Amino acid sequence: MFLINALAKPKKSSEHYDEVIGAYVSLYIDYKDIEGAMRLAKFYIKNEDWKVIEIEDEYFTLDTVDDVEEDEQKELYEEAVEYGYSIIFNCYEEEGEDED
Repeated sequence: MFLINALAKPKKSSEHYDEVIGAYVSLYIDYKDIEGAMRLAKFYIKNEDWKVIEIEDEYFTLDTVDDVEEDEQKELYEEAVEYGYSIIFNCYEEEGEDED
């Protein structure tokens, strides 16, 4: 199991487009190798109508649910075991003027 973190922003087709300017995305992906897991991470983010800005180079390898530090994240791990992946968007709103 891999825990991959990314930065993304909503596409115009996203329900979040006018509400937030971006999100820190955490993905638990149950896959055999990191290259495939990284490709899947990008796919799952895009599938939610978000644009991948950056996938962090650093990732975490988790062997069991006990490797998950925060209790509320254990549910995401278990979901990934059952369905192959889980994803959570930690959205942030615009602060000040948007310079884009």
